[in-house]
Amino acid sequence: MTSLSHYKNFSPGKHGLPHMGEVIAHYRKKAGWTSQESFAKVCGVDPKMVVYWESQAYLTDMNKRIFLCNFLKIPPAYLGLTWRSLVDDESLPHYVNSLERMADLLAENAYGLYEDILDFAYISPDRYSPSFTYRYYKHQRELETLVKEACGSEKDSLQELLGRFYEHSAFIAQHHNKDEQALFSMNQAVDIAIPLKNADSIGSALCRRSRIHFTQGRHDKAKEDIKRAVEHIKHVCSAVKGSIYLLNAEIQALYTENDKKLQDQCRGWENLAADLVYRGKIEDNGTLILFNLYTVHHERAKTLARFALFHTNDKELLERLKDTHVRANAELLAEAHRELTNAKKHMGVRQTNAMEVSLTEARIYLIQREFEESANVAKKALQIAREAHSKRGIGNVFQIYQMLKEFAPQNPYICNLGIELGIF
Repeated sequence: MTSLSHYKNFSPGKHGLPHMGEVIAHYRKKAGWTSQESFAKVCGVDPKMVVYWESQAYLTDMNKRIFLCNFLKIPPAYLGLTWRSLVDDESLPHYVNSLERMADLLAENAYGLYEDILDFAYISPDRYSPSFTYRYYKHQRELETLVKEACGSEKDSLQELLGRFYEHSAFIAQHHNKDEQALFSMNQAVDIAIPLKNADSIGSALCRRSRIHFTQGRHDKAKEDIKRAVEHIKHVCSAVKGSIYLLNAEIQALYTENDKKLQDQCRGWENLAADLVYRGKIEDNGTLILFNLYTVHHERAKTLARFALFHTNDKELLERLKDTHVRANAELLAEAHRELTNAKKHMGVRQTNAMEVSLTEARIYLIQREFEESANVAKKALQIAREAHSKRGIGNVFQIYQMLKEFAPQNPYICNLGIELGIF
């Protein structure tokens, strides 16, 4: 198991395995059984028995381990089992045939291996580069083959993992400006998540598809998906819950013109997200959703900028900036700058975070009619976007440049930004 393995989320147990009690407790909560008492009723045992299971570094009763793997969809390797341990005699012939066809693809630790690949895809600074993207899609195709050949609870676990692969594929495609491919991947993720009936998987997939719709300008579709995600908010982990709150606020903000009540609601949802972070540790239950102080403060900055000079798209923003009788709300813009400063303090080393913050800052300066500052910050965003291989980021800088040149086409800083974009 590599250093990136999800074994790292659990304390060491015995025989090189994770602490089995922690594994059982984690997957119990992930399955929606938040209390030991309710889970005991489902299993038909005394609550003390569940307490016992979850206190054991190594659960010696193999039958109990097999039952818990099947019922909670725990990857068998986490409880010291093989996939073959979970198959009944009736299914064994088919399973053995499947194993023979999968021999070159499926090692005992395949699930953990592909989890590691997905983990690395999220943290690698080169995750949008052509070479990394090629390797990622290659591993995704391998996993698709494993899912087709799998059966039983093995298939459920691998399908859930494949759904998360599709979610990340969607954002790779989005950064490469491949809108249709991005939406196709997210549709696959949603189609996998819903039948599995796992609240975290469903909430994550719907939230991320809503983001794809929003980014591509399909605001009604984004609103529809985030509404469906909100229906699961009571049953999802804190990372998914906070992300749903933030995206719901960002989408609803599009409909807040002259609606102070809805504006307050949007800020209320963002405050709920902030409370989750400030109350304690955020658990993502394997969804790998980015939810922390950076995302909270950055989303607040974007919402405040929209409220300061209301617009739903760049065309509306340009029209309002050209209207000399309309001025942005200076107090809201000052608050947006403060939120952005806080976001910078918590954005870490992730390149795309720095790119997104710079793009937001450039837009805030544009709304303030500080055109030179906007051009300078946009130039910084352009440099980061190129380093991160984000065509979407480059395209966003180009959109800012197009608006800037409407107001000061001869400004040297704006002209320089055009040159950096390859426009002469």
